[in-house]
Amino acid sequence: MRYLARMKLSDLAIYDRMHAALEALGREEGETGHGDTAIRAARRALALLQAGHLMKMDGVEEAPTTVRTGPEPS
Repeated sequence: MRYLARMKLSDLAIYDRMHAALEALGREEGETGHGDTAIRAARRALALLQAGHLMKMDGVEEAPTTVRTGPEPS
């Protein structure tokens, strides 16, 4: 059986997939406290990963002190 070589994703393709995943998470709140905490943490983690990846793509050596993922509910 022959194994096919898997294609490697470019940095831009990885960024695009992270962006699509972040959009798929939406902005809705969770119905329960633990659900809301989970979705907010997922958004935050993905936004930070995406920002870090973008900075490396742009050749930035130092990260900014904060990354905004959107308005915080009041």
